[in-house]
Amino acid sequence: MAAGMWARRLIAVAALVLCGGGIAAQARAADGETLERIRSRGVMVCGLRSGVSGISFTDPQGHLDGFLVDVCRAYAAATLGNAQAIRVVRLPDKPQEFEPVEKHEVDVALTTTTWTFSRDVSFDVEFLLPLLYDGQGFAILSDGMPPPLDRLGPQTVCVKSPTTTVRNLQDHIRQADRPWTMRIFKTFDEALQAFLAHECGLLTTDRTVLVTSLAGYRKAGMGVHIYPDVISREPLTPYVARGDRQWYDIARWVLHAMILADAKNVTAADVQAGRLPDDPELDRMLGHGGGVSRTLGLSEDWALQVLAQVGNYGEMFDRNLGEPYGMERGFNRPWSRGGLLYAPPFR
Repeated sequence: MAAGMWARRLIAVAALVLCGGGIAAQARAADGETLERIRSRGVMVCGLRSGVSGISFTDPQGHLDGFLVDVCRAYAAATLGNAQAIRVVRLPDKPQEFEPVEKHEVDVALTTTTWTFSRDVSFDVEFLLPLLYDGQGFAILSDGMPPPLDRLGPQTVCVKSPTTTVRNLQDHIRQADRPWTMRIFKTFDEALQAFLAHECGLLTTDRTVLVTSLAGYRKAGMGVHIYPDVISREPLTPYVARGDRQWYDIARWVLHAMILADAKNVTAADVQAGRLPDDPELDRMLGHGGGVSRTLGLSEDWALQVLAQVGNYGEMFDRNLGEPYGMERGFNRPWSRGGLLYAPPFR
C-alpha cells in the first residue's frame, strides 16, 4: 500500500517536471518575438490612455506630445534607430486596460497606472520600474489661502472610478475620520467639470494630473489651490506582456539608460556634439563595452540613439512637466540628487 502510494507520487512528480519543461520551453520560444514584431512592422506600438496634459495628449495641431509619448519615442530610437517611428493605441479603462498588452496588440503600455500587488499578480503582464513617483492629492477652490487639509470641515470629494484613487480615498476617510462624502464619476473630466462648477468642495487624483489639468485655470486667475499633502504612494509604472524575457530586459534597460544619463548630466546636445566626459560606465552604455548589447538583440549604439534623439530622463521631465507646468521633480530626481530614480551599473 505504502509502496503504491509512493509510486503514484513519483509519477505525479514526473508529470509536473514534464509539464514544467513544456512551460519553460514555451517561454523561451517567446523570447525575441516582440523585437522581431517591432522590426517587421517598422514602428513601435505604445499603449496610452486618454489624454492628460503634459503626460500624453494631442496638441491643437494634431501632434502627439507629452512625457509618456517621449518614452515611446525612446523605445523606437533604441529598437529601430528612429524616435519618430511610433504608433499610439488608446487603451480602455481599467480593468480592460491590460487586455491589449496581454494579447500583444501593443508592445508596451505607458500609462499613469499604479504598480500594485493585486495588479502584479492578477494580470499576465510584467511591470518594469516606476517612471513617475506620485501620490494622491487634493485640489480646492479658494480665493485666498484655504485651511490645512486636516482642518477642513464636511466636504464632498469628486473622484473618478474605477481606480485605486477611490479605494485610497475610502481608506483615508475611514482612518482619518474625515467628515467627507464621495461623489464618483466615470471619467476624470466629468469629475473635473463638477469640481469647477462648485458641485464638490475637493477634487482628488494623482498630484501630477492635478497640476497639469488645473494649470490653465490657475493661470487664468481662478482660485485653485493644490495641497502639498498626499495620502498614498503611486509608483506609476509601464508594463509589458509576460513571457518575452528579451523584451522585458530591453524595456527596463532603456529606462535605466535615461536615468543614468540624467544622473551624470549627459544631455542630448552633449551626445550630438560628442561632448562626453571621460567615464568608463558611459562608454560601456553608449556602445563601447563589447557585445553585451547584442545579447539584447540591439545595435551597440542603442543608448546613444535614445539620448541623441530623445534626451535623458530629466530633459523629458523638464520639457513636458517642469517648464510648462512648474512641476517640481521631487522624488523623480536621480538617487545622486536625493531622488528615488536609481540605475543599476552598466557593466
